[in-house]
Amino acid sequence: MLFSRRRQGEISKMSVDDYKSRCCPEAEDHISDVLSDFEKELCQKFKRVEIVGKKGHTVPVLLTEEMEESMPVLLSKREAAGVMADNKFMFPCATGDSHIRAADCIRKYSVLCGAKNPDHLHSTSLRKQIATVSQVLNLKDNELDILAKFLGHDVRVHREFYRLPDSTLRVAKISKLLLSIEGNTTGKLAGKSLDEIEIEKDEGEK
Repeated sequence: MLFSRRRQGEISKMSVDDYKSRCCPEAEDHISDVLSDFEKELCQKFKRVEIVGKKGHTVPVLLTEEMEESMPVLLSKREAAGVMADNKFMFPCATGDSHIRAADCIRKYSVLCGAKNPDHLHSTSLRKQIATVSQVLNLKDNELDILAKFLGHDVRVHREFYRLPDSTLRVAKISKLLLSIEGNTTGKLAGKSLDEIEIEKDEGEK
């Protein structure tokens, strides 16, 4: 939820099957031609999980390498934690067939971590942050559409001047923006398009 700026309800309802169906986008030759070398690396680095979003639309969640190391642990400890065998959720409650609410977790740990303004740490604020950052960028029309689709927003006016597979574009382009926000380097983004955002290689390896 924190990295991909997903709605808390969407992440909470991720199923085990959703996670097991994750994929690493492979850029076809004609797509590779429009991606930078770093964007191609990002396509290989991030796994993509597709979950059900608002109004039943499918929306992506990007998994970092650190997340990829943690998720199998959650699966391996389900039985020991008393999770029911037929609970389909990736983040299950210890009893019953329901799921843990991401909003409750964020609310609890935003206070425990000593955040100055814990009330600001919730999915709506996080999604507003990426929307605000995008406003200082000089995004092209098709890049705005890519970002809107990634966030699960309705795109009422399609301004794309070419069409490429959404899965590859979302990982290659949006992961750079997410890494910039994660690394607190958004001050360097003013006036840039997604293509112009440069991330130091070691930032992408965190």
